[in-house]
Amino acid sequence: MLAAALACFVLSTAVFVRRGSAAIQAAAEPPGVALTSGYETESIFALWRAVHGQPVYADTTRMPYASAYFNWFFYAGYSVPVGVAVRLGGDAAIIPLAGRLTTAAGSLAGAAALFWLLRRVLAGQNLIAAALATFVFFGPLVGWWSHTLRPDVWALTFETGAVLVLLLGHRSHPLRSALLAGLLFYAAWSCKQTYFFGLGGALCFLCWRRQWLPAALLAVVSVCLWAITFALLGSGYREAFRGTVANNVYYLALGLEFLRDMFVKSAPLWLLLSGAFLLRPKTSRTPAASPLARDTLALGTFGLLIAAPLAFAASCKLGASAYYYFTTLLMLSLVAAGLIATLACTRLVLASLGLAAGLQGLVLSGHVGKIDLADQTRELAAVWSVWQHQPEPRFASYTSLNLPWLNTNSPPLVLAFNYGPDRAAGRSFEHNGLGGLIAAGYFRALLLPSATGAEYDGGSLRHYDRGESVGNVTVYRRKPDPLP
Repeated sequence: MLAAALACFVLSTAVFVRRGSAAIQAAAEPPGVALTSGYETESIFALWRAVHGQPVYADTTRMPYASAYFNWFFYAGYSVPVGVAVRLGGDAAIIPLAGRLTTAAGSLAGAAALFWLLRRVLAGQNLIAAALATFVFFGPLVGWWSHTLRPDVWALTFETGAVLVLLLGHRSHPLRSALLAGLLFYAAWSCKQTYFFGLGGALCFLCWRRQWLPAALLAVVSVCLWAITFALLGSGYREAFRGTVANNVYYLALGLEFLRDMFVKSAPLWLLLSGAFLLRPKTSRTPAASPLARDTLALGTFGLLIAAPLAFAASCKLGASAYYYFTTLLMLSLVAAGLIATLACTRLVLASLGLAAGLQGLVLSGHVGKIDLADQTRELAAVWSVWQHQPEPRFASYTSLNLPWLNTNSPPLVLAFNYGPDRAAGRSFEHNGLGGLIAAGYFRALLLPSATGAEYDGGSLRHYDRGESVGNVTVYRRKPDPLP
């Protein structure tokens, strides 16, 4: 069992390091914006605005039609280390690298916090605790999100810290632990609005323990902090928050796809949970089972019952992914640790850890998923070698090539994720959107998919001549102005 735990820990760490080196290399190669996750460019541009003192939450119907739909602390928190990196480096092109390293620091902090909790739960079985912690934060489900410039990992880290504080302190210092847990749960939510699942599990746990006053304190602290946030951050923030909640399109097929993805990538923990459940009637609690282990099992179970169905509902949203199950993964690890500590299930633990090591081995060897960004980096480098010489103002359908430091005399049209659906729904945009600018001949050069016809975004290309193609995109140049 210890060998399986060691293998899981080593392989999980190796995957994390390999992805990190790939993210660093991609940020170093021109143009330095190979993406580690979908729509990462939006966060990069929003963070650029935060570092340069510009409003983060802006009207998405006005140029440059950009969006910021994560919560305030993500942008405020990241702008500190990233701003320092920009000032020291003297170039905004360092933002992707600095942001990814900030996320990686969150992954390490979260894994350390979870390890600290689980080693207490497992009564000194440090290797198993380390294996579980690294599998949660460096495993297949978190994947590239352990390095990407997004708020999910730091939100999960704060949530882990809240759970740690509550489980270790609710017996000896109930009010103090509830207050500190409330602050940490708020920090998780203030990174990303969907991180309230863990708070729900904690409240259910405290009520189950009949700790009514700590439960009330935790609830009141959370509600008050949310209310203060909405009151202080202004109408732009409130409108961005409303748009995040209200302007969504849901498809059941998407949710089912991400549910399957979650089950596959967290299979070792589900194996342990289901196996222990089947074996439970035939076994009894071991004498070594501690109150902490039983509390961990209880909180994890409540959290799992809340997080899993809510994550499924949220993952049905267009543009979602399996990252909505990060809290579910955390709660699974708590249940797993509680079961290991309270049940005699050595063979089941061995099978679970062995499966985890096997999954990480498949990822590291390249048989499952991607472990580098080399193909994307080469593709972008080839396109950039042509595009960087085109006249400005210019627009590229690769929105990562519209970042402000790559085009100093062009509007940074890093279009919002929901720009296309909003246009299709008939929402009004300044200058009639990108298509209106193209129809008016505003841009001197365009980089569009090679399959583009006579229009793009509803705007006629009559002012442009088709030029050379690079990969799957083609350069369009504005026709010379006619003589008077």
